[in-house]
Amino acid sequence: MREIISIITPLYNRYDLVQETWRSIEAQTYPHWEWILVDDGSTDEGPQFIQQLREQDKRVNLYFRTTGTKGPSACRNLGVNHALGRYLLFLDSDDLITPDCLEKRVQYLENKPNLDFAVFTQALFSNNISEYSVFSKFYSTNDEYLKAFIADEHPWQTSGPLWRKDSFIKTGGFREDYAIMEDPELHIRALLANMQFDVINDEPDFFYRQTPKTKEQEERFWENSIKGRIVFYKNLTDYLKQLGKYDNYKKSLNNGIKLLFKGFILARLTNFKIEFNELYAWACKENLLYHRSFLIIKLYYFVHQNKLLSSIPFLKGGVFKLI
Repeated sequence: MREIISIITPLYNRYDLVQETWRSIEAQTYPHWEWILVDDGSTDEGPQFIQQLREQDKRVNLYFRTTGTKGPSACRNLGVNHALGRYLLFLDSDDLITPDCLEKRVQYLENKPNLDFAVFTQALFSNNISEYSVFSKFYSTNDEYLKAFIADEHPWQTSGPLWRKDSFIKTGGFREDYAIMEDPELHIRALLANMQFDVINDEPDFFYRQTPKTKEQEERFWENSIKGRIVFYKNLTDYLKQLGKYDNYKKSLNNGIKLLFKGFILARLTNFKIEFNELYAWACKENLLYHRSFLIIKLYYFVHQNKLLSSIPFLKGGVFKLI
């Protein structure tokens, strides 16, 4: 078992954390890997650190994104273009893998030649990796995983799968025009194309780091999350119609759009009234809000706009809970 795994990592101002990511790669029990980092215009010492690693270990490679759209998707796609491995693992520059991660993943796919990719258990952590919570969700059928992605209840994240390179290339890669949701969008396309996969419910072998945000980063996060999801759902609806599968997944679309209202927009309605009205008008036009949700969301907006009603204790909260 000597197949190379290409670990592909976008890099942007992560000097303080990428060193820990490197230590988790260096500790792998499976030695047949290459680490491809694609820098996206870093202004810190990250690229210099990687260049120094390259002098010590020729399995480390650094490239620079000089064309295309800024963001992790373009970096990942560029990394795939340079990959020599039969297998691909997409790993962000602040995340960690267990020492046996690559060994057990490649062995699984070697034993299942019919699979396009296999998904392994993931966990979330903040400061201490020993204090983690499991991120992965597990279902009994492939279609349930697809419905979960469409409903914005992601069963796994970017680093969950180990891909066969040939299979990943067939997907067309990550959408570079998406600032967010590029990961679920890719997996939705793969699942709609009936790619074969297994999901392994085991101890986590990948740890996604949740880093604290500044106020400015927090504001940018919510703006990108809301605007990006509106674009995502409009495009996904059109795509499902093109495939003739809109009716199959209309309920999941409804659940995702309702979550977008409740989990993102309504709590920030003062700053995102334009986005509320855009999404509401479009969802109504497409008949993607069920009647009860339609009425309650409209009621919440009315209460929010009315100074008298908005001042009544618990009224907005009570309406919000009904959604």
